[in-house]
Amino acid sequence: MSAPVALEREGGRPQEWCGHPRQLWMLLAVTVGMNFGFYGFRAYLAPYIAQSFYSGLGQAAAQSHADLLTSGLLALMYATPIVGGYLADKVLGEALSLLISLWLSAAALALMALPTLFGFEIGMAAFALASGLNVPLPVLIGRNYDASDPRRQGGYMLFYLAVNMGSFVAPFVCADWVGGRFGYRMGFIAAAAGMALTALLFQLRHHRIRDVVPRVGEGSRARAAAAVLAGIAVLLVPTAFLLSRPGILRAAMYVLMGLLVLYFIVSCVRRRDRVQTQRYLALLVLFAALVLFWTLSFQGVTSLNFFARDYVNAPFDYTLFQSANPLYILIFAPLLAMLWPWLGRRGRDPSTPRKFGIGLVLVALSYGLTAWAIRHAVAPDGKVGWGVLAGCYWLQTMGELAINPIGYSLIGLLAAPQDASLAMGGWYFGFALAYQLAGWIATFTTASAQTGIAAYAQVYERLFVAGIVVSVLYLIAAPKVRKLMHGVH
Repeated sequence: MSAPVALEREGGRPQEWCGHPRQLWMLLAVTVGMNFGFYGFRAYLAPYIAQSFYSGLGQAAAQSHADLLTSGLLALMYATPIVGGYLADKVLGEALSLLISLWLSAAALALMALPTLFGFEIGMAAFALASGLNVPLPVLIGRNYDASDPRRQGGYMLFYLAVNMGSFVAPFVCADWVGGRFGYRMGFIAAAAGMALTALLFQLRHHRIRDVVPRVGEGSRARAAAAVLAGIAVLLVPTAFLLSRPGILRAAMYVLMGLLVLYFIVSCVRRRDRVQTQRYLALLVLFAALVLFWTLSFQGVTSLNFFARDYVNAPFDYTLFQSANPLYILIFAPLLAMLWPWLGRRGRDPSTPRKFGIGLVLVALSYGLTAWAIRHAVAPDGKVGWGVLAGCYWLQTMGELAINPIGYSLIGLLAAPQDASLAMGGWYFGFALAYQLAGWIATFTTASAQTGIAAYAQVYERLFVAGIVVSVLYLIAAPKVRKLMHGVH
């Protein structure tokens, strides 16, 4: 991979703004817009599906179908980057891949506003396939810096903040302001408009990053783009069918995950490298913790979203709870970014395996808090106060900040260099598995032996107990897992 070079120069020096390369800010604007489009409709997706397409089945069946369809879409969004990353690296190039993804995502969001279930599923399929092509965005952020540039980490911190800025604003605009006044179908149009403006910005400015993007092939880029778009068109109906069959989709993902694990096992056997084999074992243990953490946390998109709608007293629209996580990240991420080095200087910075255990403890406590409130703090109207859900999301966010920022860096440290991209794809695939499992767990809130708000308490109590048990096991095993990492902290 070639090192980045300066983009725009003035007097032999690269143009900068606020201490960073100028083109970084364009990419950050794209990041805000892309996440605005996604989180704008995610805020109300499951309730919208239940009400618009399955209301005739009754509330319990409608919620179950909506949970599975929502989790299927989000799972595919994190599964398609395995193929999309290859196309970006070998066929399209990073800039063109991202450009196609943005325009296709805007079109997909417009299709999701169609009133028929089939049209909606085609839109979801297009969005999932388009998402696979936006993998180069975080890579392009890093290409603005030399490998030794001390500003590189700051650039990625700005990227993380841009992601959460887009996801914080989106529910206010797409869900509350537009969706609440004109119907949630128009919320998709608002999200599509934001995505289209983002695509237009990148269309007009992406040529300025040409010098830092590696050359890919010598053939016609237009023919490559046409071939990829034709392939996506062919896959739309099969992907929509897969989304409508959650059992088949779940089985396919388990098979693919098994193949990835088998590949790394075979690679370790062929290398006969004891250290690398043990590092992969450590990575697999941490991967399992990642899947469990996000399986619990992603209830915020499914069951917790229905819980907020039906059983939480709040002076604002329930969709705005989806802004809680990004708001907490914007507030607390900089504080934790200072806390870990401060602890490190005193020899008290927890190891990576221990941080994963801490993250699991916090997400488990979030369900303990919610279940306790349902059992002991329900008002006469059968609802709990909005502070309960705000506290639940705060605990989950603090758990996320213990796990997520260090997760990506682990791949480069623990995976063999020749397998780093595939390992990163596998790490992303963990989010896909988590979404699938989250949707399945959410269905128990409508299929429980109890009904109404008591069903949520029953499910969340089980999540609390399971999360605490597993987190304790991880905290106990942390020293042994760290030993398997062979020097990686």
